[in-house]
Amino acid sequence: MALPARLTAALGRHPDDLTEDDLQRAVDNHIPEGVDLDWKKDFYDGKDAGRKELAKDVAAMANTVGGLLVIGVDDGKQDHAHALAPIEPAPGRGEEWIRSVIANWIQPVVPNVGVRSLQSAKEGKIYWLLTVPPSTQAPHAVAAPGNDYNFRVHVRHGTTTRTLAESEIAQRYRDRFHAVALDVDRVQDVFTAGLNYLTRHVMTAGPAGRKLAAWYPIWVSVTAVPTVRGDYPLTTQDERNAALDDFTKLANQAVTVNMRPDHPALVGRRQVRFEGVPTGQLHQDGSSSTALPLNSRADPFDDDAPARLYQRGLELDLVAQVQVAAAWAAETGAAGDLMLSAALHRPDGDLAPVRLVVSDSAFQHGPAVTITKTPAQTTANLAALAADKHEAVSTAYTLVADLLADMGTHQPHLLAPDGDIRLDRLGDYRQTLTGWDAQGT
Repeated sequence: MALPARLTAALGRHPDDLTEDDLQRAVDNHIPEGVDLDWKKDFYDGKDAGRKELAKDVAAMANTVGGLLVIGVDDGKQDHAHALAPIEPAPGRGEEWIRSVIANWIQPVVPNVGVRSLQSAKEGKIYWLLTVPPSTQAPHAVAAPGNDYNFRVHVRHGTTTRTLAESEIAQRYRDRFHAVALDVDRVQDVFTAGLNYLTRHVMTAGPAGRKLAAWYPIWVSVTAVPTVRGDYPLTTQDERNAALDDFTKLANQAVTVNMRPDHPALVGRRQVRFEGVPTGQLHQDGSSSTALPLNSRADPFDDDAPARLYQRGLELDLVAQVQVAAAWAAETGAAGDLMLSAALHRPDGDLAPVRLVVSDSAFQHGPAVTITKTPAQTTANLAALAADKHEAVSTAYTLVADLLADMGTHQPHLLAPDGDIRLDRLGDYRQTLTGWDAQGT
């Protein structure tokens, strides 16, 4: 989860890994509160006033820079960690209650709030740690359920929380809409840069004088941009080599190994590039653009028939590309949603039609159509994509379904909308499926 870097520096480790000993060191060092850190001695009561206070604290952090709420550390009214004060668990007010309040008292919902209890050395006592990521959906308002017309918007201000005025709320909404427009522009910029890089690479004659496009005429690309940008250093050769090594490890965990890049790492401005199969660009902020060649062949039975483009390979390659795009974004510390754009390309500009087929033995083939030039786009939660391969399959299904629809095919053959892969339809592709076992896990 992307949180302010100051927190890790101040506390000595990421908030997800804090122990009671770390909290004691915070007390010993008088770690101060701030816009991203709030020490609280007492737990929230079970009445509406307590629910509102919890919602206000979480929303205020999400509306500012994100941060950490620690319940069970007394600030001694001095705005710094003063003494450990672990609490007894409140019956009926555990993690489920906390998440219910956050879900029902904040509009829109603050996504991906971390809720963790930490056992104290004092028998029966615990701490609560709530990690709140910065939000791209701010401003988040606090209101009692069903009371949509009486809400307040709060932000962190130093060590306190304050309520925004109406004019400030209006500006926050303008900022949100402007940020969305910037994200869309960023997707287009990364897509264009990736396509230009791919075209130059495959259309340049190799050592034998033959272009890569002659061997691989049709490619599929995936462009990904996180709404909360990450930061991975990519300004030196050592940093780029390390990034490509990390990306290779991530690629080995995808449903196929087709996304393993060739080395060495190639230079780019605040990015690392790789060429071959696949080709791609990894950006410092967690964005990426990758491309894979698709399996296309001449019709084995009719020399005059359109070339065949094999659909199963397209579907599996898109899953792998979605997985590594999410993994790279998460590796850089990005958060929020991941905006994805998938597209088919013929870098050589050939407009000859192709037929989508499932396999050479398939009885029915798709109509003869030219490659669609319209990208398919979707947005998914980055944390879910990075953690759950079924989420990646479901997201890839959405992208594939749109590309196939443009080419006259009703739906994917292998991918299911609920995130499953139809293993019984893999045929000779089963041997390429490395990150998905027989139980679909």
